[in-house]
Amino acid sequence: MAQHALSPEDAINFSTTTAADEKIFARMVQTGIVRDAGRKRYYLDLAAYDANIERRRRIGVIAAIAFAVTLAVLTMAFYVDGSSIILR
Repeated sequence: MAQHALSPEDAINFSTTTAADEKIFARMVQTGIVRDAGRKRYYLDLAAYDANIERRRRIGVIAAIAFAVTLAVLTMAFYVDGSSIILR
């Protein structure tokens, strides 16, 4: 985004420097976040990028809710009334 390659007309030449960068770049091309404009020129598809962020946010919210519900169920399942321990 720093070079404003946000459309096929603005596409830039891009090459990775490390194997880790290559893997990330390949995943972004595969998911459609980075688009190939031909002749080894690429651009960022903002709509796909925003959709990916929104999808990841939804997954995070669902995971947080599932964790909270699980914690609440476990807390209720293992709850011991403190007054019954004192009366023994």
